[in-house]
Formats: sequence, structure tokens, C-alpha cells
Amino acid sequence: MKKLILFLTAALLLATTAFADILITLDDSFWRAHQDDCAYRYRSYTVNSPAGYAALWESPTSSKQTETLPNGTRLGGLWHYTDKTGETWLAAQSGEQSENGDEIIRGWCRTSDCLVVPDEVSFEEAHGAEFEGWDPAYDGIFDRVEEVVLWKYPGSGEVEGTLKEVPDWMRDFPETELDICWRDPQGRMWAYLNYIFGYRNVWICLDDLGNTDFEKDESILPPQGPAYPAADKLPPPSSGTGGLTIAAVAAVVAVTILLLWMLFRKGAPKTNTEK
Repeated sequence: MKKLILFLTAALLLATTAFADILITLDDSFWRAHQDDCAYRYRSYTVNSPAGYAALWESPTSSKQTETLPNGTRLGGLWHYTDKTGETWLAAQSGEQSENGDEIIRGWCRTSDCLVVPDEVSFEEAHGAEFEGWDPAYDGIFDRVEEVVLWKYPGSGEVEGTLKEVPDWMRDFPETELDICWRDPQGRMWAYLNYIFGYRNVWICLDDLGNTDFEKDESILPPQGPAYPAADKLPPPSSGTGGLTIAAVAAVVAVTILLLWMLFRKGAPKTNTEK
């Protein structure tokens, strides 16, 4: 019976891990062709273009737009594509799924037309060089608590959730998963959790595990830049030609030029250089 319990526990852990790592796939031809070139990480953005609006495009290589959105519109998505010029594009989620379960997207948006909603990625970009490993001085700290507060990132002021039960590995071997730590300006040590009980990319304060009253610290992340007002009137989305159609037209033009050149060469009069 003991072996059976251990087996079932291991199977459950494996199933939970596998489920947690399932990728959300897109019902999008461009994504299917460029999936290996796309980065997978959820981020939210707020449209913030100097023009007062931004466009969603059929694809990063298309001239066809699906929507135009005023500044202040919130967008989110899991997949990001960086083109040859270094421009990053977001596959904006629609919240709908196709019949086969793939995510239907609203379109692709240039992230340069947006402000990112500060998150753990923003925090890592600002403070990654200051990260350190687990400090053995904190060994045994979880033996004295029953709840652990999960934060979006240190200084965010945003609670993502609370652990009502501390797992055994956090009590016995915290250094195996909590190996990314950071000390804030007040001297408090924070530890990063990639995943726990459905929560992803969260931080805990090792010096005050159950405190839910940390206020937002605006000094933790650098300012992003000015916020532009929304346009009074939105232009309609462009119905430009899609990337594949452009390629087809270019191919037809190239073949036409080749045929004309061959006909010209065939019909050109021959010159007699003999005397």
C-alpha cells in the first residue's frame, strides 16, 4: 500500500508539472510558420502611440490591418515575435478559441506603440544584475509560518495570491527552487518562484512572509516615458495586401519580366559581322 501511495503521488506530480507546461497554441498562419522564432511569455501592454492610436496587423509581414485601437487600450498575449529590424510584435489575445482549441488572436501589434504593464520581466531587466543565490541564514524560515504571500514583483504593491499551505520542499530544501533572491533598498530579502500551485513568476519576502501591506514603490522600476492622449478620431484599418499576396505579385512580375526579356532576345535581329 505504501508503494502504491508513493507511485500515485509521483504520477500526480508529473501530471501537474506537465499540465503547467502546456503551451497555448495560436490559430494563426504566421505563428504556425514562425513558432520557433517566437518567445513565449505572458505580458500586458497599454497602447501608447504618439499618433494617439495603434494598429493591429494581420501579421508582422502584412500591410493589412485588423483593427485600430486608441491609446489606453489594454492588450495581452503570450507570444512575441522579433523581426529582422529588431521590432517586437505581440500576438494580441482575443479571449476566444477555435474549434480545435487554439487561441484566436485579434492581430499583431508593435510593442513600440505601447507601454508595457510593469511585471516580473520589467523587474528582471532593471535588477537582474543584482540577483543573488539562496542565503543559508534563511534555512528553516518556513517552519515558523503557515501562510506565504505571493507578490507580482518586489515593490509592485500587487499581491498575486497567498499560499495557505507551505509545501514540504520549501521547508526542507528551499535552495533547490528559491535560488534567485534580491535585497530591496530597505534591506529585506526577496525570493523568486517560477511556479507554485498555479501561480507563475511570483516573489515572496523572506523577511516578512505573511505581510500583505507592502505599498507600491515607484522607485523600483525606471519610468517608461510620456503617456500620449488618445486620438479624437480613429482611422479605419488599412485593407492593404497581405504578405503572401505581395510575394505572389512579386513572383508574377519577375516571371513577366523574364518572359519579355526572352521574347526580346528571340526577336532581335542578328548582326552580320562578316565582310
